[in-house]
Amino acid sequence: MNPSRIYLGAAMTAVAGILFWTLTMPFYNKVGDQRVALEERNAILENRNSIISNINELAKEYKNRADDINKFSAIVPSRKSVPELVSSIQALASQNGLQLTGLSLGSDASRTKDSYEVQSIDLGLSGYYPSFKSFLNALESNLRVIDITTIDANPATENSPIISFRIKANAYYLK
Repeated sequence: MNPSRIYLGAAMTAVAGILFWTLTMPFYNKVGDQRVALEERNAILENRNSIISNINELAKEYKNRADDINKFSAIVPSRKSVPELVSSIQALASQNGLQLTGLSLGSDASRTKDSYEVQSIDLGLSGYYPSFKSFLNALESNLRVIDITTIDANPATENSPIISFRIKANAYYLK
């Protein structure tokens, strides 16, 4: 055997090894990195598909419960509607034979962490006691939720059947 052939074979093997490590291994590592990136993107795609399917399910459920949502929005309106509240209270008072002597509205800022706002109501009414009872029954069965906090009653004049009532209540609307 010729020593120059051995050296030449060893040199060619060394050059082949160096070329393999410098050219082929980076390509191999790049393919491995792309596989990892592909797996991550597939996971993201699966996550997005599950989110889209959840949104579609929620949309179907929203359509199925549209009547309930409309009823709830009538009970607890989405915005503060002072004219609607005043007209409904005035209509209830006149339908039940009471005279509305005073009405003032305010707001309660103490419930800031709830998902609703409170509209405070101070009512002055004048009339007979049976009319007042029917007004309270009508207010209780009214579609709009109104919570009465206090009721005060005083006779309008001495020995008079007409009574002056003062009601403090709360109505609610969404934030």
